[in-house]
Amino acid sequence: MRRRRWLQIVFTLPEWYQELLVGQLALLSFAGFTQEETRLTCTIAKNRWNATLERRLETLLSRFRAEFPDADTRFSVSTFYEQNWNARWEQSTGIVEATDRIIIKPSWKKLRKKDKGKIVLHIDPKMSFGTGHHETTRLCLSLLQRYLREGMKVLDVGSGTGVLAIAAVKLGAETATGFDQDPWAVRNAQENAKRNKVEGRVSIRNGTFSTSREKADLILSNIDLPTNLQLLPDMLKRLRRAGILILSGLLAGDLQKLLDSLEHRNALPIEFVVENEWAAVALTNVDAT
Repeated sequence: MRRRRWLQIVFTLPEWYQELLVGQLALLSFAGFTQEETRLTCTIAKNRWNATLERRLETLLSRFRAEFPDADTRFSVSTFYEQNWNARWEQSTGIVEATDRIIIKPSWKKLRKKDKGKIVLHIDPKMSFGTGHHETTRLCLSLLQRYLREGMKVLDVGSGTGVLAIAAVKLGAETATGFDQDPWAVRNAQENAKRNKVEGRVSIRNGTFSTSREKADLILSNIDLPTNLQLLPDMLKRLRRAGILILSGLLAGDLQKLLDSLEHRNALPIEFVVENEWAAVALTNVDAT
């Protein structure tokens, strides 16, 4: 079998800047982060590196430079072949207490006594975004457990590991359908659904959100501000009456831009949550009020 090709991206940055940059890079599907004293390394599948991603990366780095003028955001790129990522994740990934009710656990970790009675999401990441280590995943889960009601139908835009779709079903959703354009992420999410014994109620599809026209009671989109703004009209159109839309992948400084975009739309913000510099928002149809 032909081995998959990956790109390795290396930044030369002090640790302080690395911490700030990692979360933002993860939202663009970069993964496999290794942080050293003055060196940040990350990876992405070669077939995902295209003109669109390059533009999004340059936009991210331009914003980063504007906020931190002293940061050197130049980087080098090299190609390598698929490795045993599971072995690398086993060394670095642990149990994440995502919310007061939900923990995220890789298969190689044993449950602890204090985990008894909690909702356990068994997630083996395999280089897909959504391990719970990033603030936006935790923020989405906190809003999901607050607003999800028994029997809801859920759509997850950009599903990554499938963690949000799986959590929705374990919280009581009737079904959850995830969408991702990366075949590798789709396979990973499908494996995680099976690992959690919810494969009959969680469907992960290879493609974009716009490839389907089904309606939902709750929609999740943990991507980034530009993509969320682009998809917003379609997501609102797909919400049933009194539906809930949860958006994240947002910097706290992005919230005003999001609010401005809602001015002439059938949507009303009902809750904001923030962790460090990251934010998530829950919206509902104006008709619901």
